[in-house]
Amino acid sequence: MDYEIFDAEMPIPACFCAIHSAEDAVAAFISSAKEYGYDDARMTKIKDHVAKATVSLLAQKISGILRIGRYQVAVALNPKTQALAARYIADGQTHCNEALTKLPHFHDEQEKILPDFYDELANMFGDVTELKTAVRIGQEARATVFYASRTGYPTGLDEPNEPLARECHLTLGLIWAAIDTKQNGAEKIPLIELALQTANIVIAELKRR
Repeated sequence: MDYEIFDAEMPIPACFCAIHSAEDAVAAFISSAKEYGYDDARMTKIKDHVAKATVSLLAQKISGILRIGRYQVAVALNPKTQALAARYIADGQTHCNEALTKLPHFHDEQEKILPDFYDELANMFGDVTELKTAVRIGQEARATVFYASRTGYPTGLDEPNEPLARECHLTLGLIWAAIDTKQNGAEKIPLIELALQTANIVIAELKRR
């Protein structure tokens, strides 16, 4: 739909729809995690733009790790069951199962499940300063794309394919996580606990003077 809007020569509305849908998906994910008892979610305010930008960036990075990392996860709709199915690699074997966020885990060198992956996230950007810069860019993306400044008015994205696809994937991934959280109820999902804990560490770092 966003591509159709862009093709209709409305680049700014296309950007708005993509970014706004991703922000709403962040809010849905955090709200779901709060409702189902994730302690770290209670520390994240859905009206806090820093928090939403952090969760958004984190979800993008997790998605990238799962897609091209050790698991090489691919997700598609099973036409028979109308449910999401995941293909992934574990222990050197290729598996196909119902797509659940509790399937993957992040481990240290001793194969213990990590409580967070803040250090790994910072290393992806080179250092903590660059990580903070990336979050702030995400936080300011809406204003940059939508609002005029002293240098002129915005024109939207010149090459929309990659950013629009990224925002759509992010939106779907966060909605998937929100639904999965509800379906698991009281059973906590390690990947979601890890993501929320990491997000809180990043948010705390951003707010330090």
